[in-house]
Amino acid sequence: MTSGHCLCGAVRFCLAVEPRFFYRCHCSLCRRQTGVGFNLATLVKAADFCWEAGQGVIGSWQKPSGYRNDFCSQCGSTVPNVLRQSPYFWVPLGLLDAPLNSECIGDFCTDDAMPWDELRSANSCRTAVDSLEFLVHQLQVDK
Repeated sequence: MTSGHCLCGAVRFCLAVEPRFFYRCHCSLCRRQTGVGFNLATLVKAADFCWEAGQGVIGSWQKPSGYRNDFCSQCGSTVPNVLRQSPYFWVPLGLLDAPLNSECIGDFCTDDAMPWDELRSANSCRTAVDSLEFLVHQLQVDK
């Protein structure tokens, strides 16, 4: 089991699986969410995700387009959230407690990347992910 928490520890969760893959998104929204050049995240099945503490302190902000950022209202850390009413949770890798032996499946939205952000995986896409199904398949969430 893999566990994780926000900066202050108020929001805690665990995963019944260890994610084998993750992705990097360089879009302007992910850059602003993290304050760095990209966001590192993975998806897990909702059945493999469990809140341990702090659901009551989670705030949420959402754009009309559907982009959503859930965060700890005490420390501001971005925290996992259900991905647009799907059977998956979006999980920021930086919240996980233990090092993972995970592989990057690709860099997305590289057209949005800042000039100083040049680190890329072998699979780079200039635009956003084609679909949730594509990302689930690439991350091998259902295997």
